[in-house]
Amino acid sequence: APDEEPKFPHELNRTAPTRPASGDLDGARLVALNMALNGDSREETGRYIAENFEVPDRDRLLDEVYAAIEG
Repeated sequence: APDEEPKFPHELNRTAPTRPASGDLDGARLVALNMALNGDSREETGRYIAENFEVPDRDRLLDEVYAAIEG
């Protein structure tokens, strides 16, 4: 019946972006590297990382990623 509670309520919101746990530096680095390699600007990448990851020093992360692909 439609009024039944879903068996897997966590699956109801599958398309919503998930926010990684604080300190998920590796995930943020991987995403930033991928965006940089795809030609996204530092500003676009920084904005995305700010909205989706909790990293202590976003500027340092971006410095490392963009230096790695430029050098």
